Amino acid sequence: MLTISSSDFIRKPSYITKPKEITFVEDAKRHITKSVVIPYELYKRLQEKIEDELYLFENATALDSDAQAEFLEIEESFAEDNAK
Repeated sequence: MLTISSSDFIRKPSYITKPKEITFVEDAKRHITKSVVIPYELYKRLQEKIEDELYLFENATALDSDAQAEFLEIEESFAEDNAK
C-alpha cells in the first residue's frame, strides 16, 4: 500500500491513472486520507460488493436509523443464505 499527497500525484499522475497497488491519497495539510485508488483488476473482483456498499451509503439518509438497521439485518441474512 502506498500513501501519497495531492502534490505527489500532480507530479506523477501514474499514481492515479495506472495504480500498481492500493494508493491512499492524503490531505497534505491535515494528513487525513481523502481518497483511495485501487488497481482495476482488484476493482473487477470486488465490483459487486463495492456497488452494493455505495448504494447503501448513498441511500442511508433515506432510511431512519431503525429502518437502516433492519435493512442491514435482512441483507446479511440474505447473503448468508445465498452463500450456502
